[in-house]
Amino acid sequence: MLKKLCVGLAIAVGASMSIGEAAAAPTAIRCDTCDEGGFRAEAVSRGAGVYITYNLANNTVSQYYVGSSSGGGGGPTVPRRAGDASTAAAGPVVLRQTPPAAAIEEVRRGNRAYVEGGMTIRPTYVVPVNQLGLNADAAQKTAYDYVRDANLRAMVESSTGSIDTITKVVGAGFLNAVSDLIQMASNYTGLRDQARMMFRIVFQDGSYVTVIVNLENQNGNTEPGSARTPAGQLVPSDIQDVQGDWTNLGGEDLGRMNGHMANLGATMVPLGKISGSVIKGISCSGSSGSKICHVQYMAR
Repeated sequence: MLKKLCVGLAIAVGASMSIGEAAAAPTAIRCDTCDEGGFRAEAVSRGAGVYITYNLANNTVSQYYVGSSSGGGGGPTVPRRAGDASTAAAGPVVLRQTPPAAAIEEVRRGNRAYVEGGMTIRPTYVVPVNQLGLNADAAQKTAYDYVRDANLRAMVESSTGSIDTITKVVGAGFLNAVSDLIQMASNYTGLRDQARMMFRIVFQDGSYVTVIVNLENQNGNTEPGSARTPAGQLVPSDIQDVQGDWTNLGGEDLGRMNGHMANLGATMVPLGKISGSVIKGISCSGSSGSKICHVQYMAR
């Protein structure tokens, strides 16, 4: 009878451990300034759980289990033996573990992409619109057209996602490195999802938009809110974005912005003499779809 009871208890404990281990799926923590002590501190700061900690810049990776000796924290617990001197201080139990081989390989491949990408796995490439092979009419458009023309966006996204454009723009080193990374079946660290190419598409007037390129997709994805004037000011995509101040500093021609905001539905209120003047600034405020923009004119 006693033997059966012991066997039953062993099975129950084993089942409990399996359930606990299954529940403790590793959480990834990236810390490019951390050494081993930093990894441990980052894991402990997150509370109970299992953590894969890695430094992409240094190609180092560790795994830590963080539990509670008392069980009062609501997380995993590690029993202490009676008489253990550390029992009195019921702090977290921290165990350094061996990370999965696949996680180590992810960081290795990610580090290669990081180095090839110029110390980032999301490098930005400046791409003149003429490199996209668009038709002559589309190639003459601007960021003002882009935010309001779905077909123009589709053409740009289609071109940026094509292998022909990608191979022209991206260096072979980074392209091969990121290809190797996304071919990993595992994704413990999340690096496979983070590695992207950012294409800043520059139109002929100097305005630009950013398109996110993912090798796993056929088309690029326009980064929301990325349309900018040549001087870097926001080109609103809808009436909700018409909020704030725009100036002509940096040689910005605000005449196009004035018309663009009016087309979006903003009420444009001129201040100063319009004839023979240029727009010095536009100041917009309001709530929801009701926007009022004060347009300040000044003599040339």
